[in-house]
Amino acid sequence: MFWVPQSGDIGVGVSILSYNGGVQFGIVTDDALARDPERIIERFAPEFEKLLLLALMDQA
Repeated sequence: MFWVPQSGDIGVGVSILSYNGGVQFGIVTDDALARDPERIIERFAPEFEKLLLLALMDQA
């Protein structure tokens, strides 16, 4: 896992790493923007599945 550098006025950083058939997501947030980053994380997998489905449909 790696983290997106956070500095200055960057409030949200997202990392996506694919390796060995898997995908890892990471998020860093500013408390002022996202008091409960867990809610963002909970949405990653369902939204990624939608993206994957669209990509597969495009190939057909």
